[in-house]
Amino acid sequence: MNAVFHGGVQPEELRALGLDPSSVVDLSANLHPAGPDARVLAAARTAALDRYPPADAGPLREAIARSSGLDPACVLVTPGATAAIHLIARACLREGDHCAILGPTFGEYAAAARAAGASPIEVRAMPPAFNPPIEDERIESAALTVLCNPNNPTGRYLGRTEVGRLAARSRLLLLDVAYADFVSDAWDADALVPEYPVAVVHSMTKLHAIPGLRLGYIVAAPEIIARVAPLQPSWSIDAASHAAGLVAVDQRETRQAALAALPRTRDRIRAACEEAGWGVVPGQANFLLVHSGDGAATRLALLQAGFAVRDCASFGLPEWVRIAVPAGAHADALIAAITRVAEVRA
Repeated sequence: MNAVFHGGVQPEELRALGLDPSSVVDLSANLHPAGPDARVLAAARTAALDRYPPADAGPLREAIARSSGLDPACVLVTPGATAAIHLIARACLREGDHCAILGPTFGEYAAAARAAGASPIEVRAMPPAFNPPIEDERIESAALTVLCNPNNPTGRYLGRTEVGRLAARSRLLLLDVAYADFVSDAWDADALVPEYPVAVVHSMTKLHAIPGLRLGYIVAAPEIIARVAPLQPSWSIDAASHAAGLVAVDQRETRQAALAALPRTRDRIRAACEEAGWGVVPGQANFLLVHSGDGAATRLALLQAGFAVRDCASFGLPEWVRIAVPAGAHADALIAAITRVAEVRA
């Protein structure tokens, strides 16, 4: 297993702090604030475990393709987006290749490049705006370019024209859209596939709040899927995940509609952070990157106040924290906690 740090709250940490896990609102994982749908959970719990699931997750692949208007030959179901990232890296990178990664961003991209024998090169955006440097000359010489859009942890979201320009300069663009479902006016990334060398990575765990069930998929040209698919073993999608995925596919629009209040809640939290003297990146995802001055200290103080947020030191941003937008019922308490922590640390 690689050594990528993913953050998150751990039971042993809560015990050491004397905190009841049920009293802590986890805002470190960027999941749908409504939690998982009961029907998805029921499908997972009642899945047939006394027989093998489909070896290639064919029914789920076809359901995803049908729902998205895609040819099934353009879809590969994977056990989570992270597995998809590693599969693409293994299929498309060779020893000595360079992989250009638009950063700061998710650590698994660099880990996947290294595991494939390639050298990750971070093409890093700089604060305070963190505008992705898509014109960087290193992109054209890289065997694989990686963009997370909207980006984790900055939340910056590029439009179709900008991403198309990046794809045109890339030998292959891995476009991770794990958080695009949370952007209120998101454009269809899959529409790039017929025009550019792009492999679009989707996560089903964020929108459906089911990270314990590993579900993701790749959308790419059939020839790219044909290179990647043989690297994935049979039965990679277990029966519970497959059953849950079949139910979740038909809930995408409903889940997105339930996010109608998210932009307003995000704006309230942004305003509270700015009023407290903390800088906030103008992102469009379901989280905010916040400059509090000391990410580790801010995380601990908010955890003691009942909110688990992400310390961003592993992104190379030790002065920042990432705060997921909570359900509206928790927004007032979070804003009060931010205000108190900022006053104490002022």
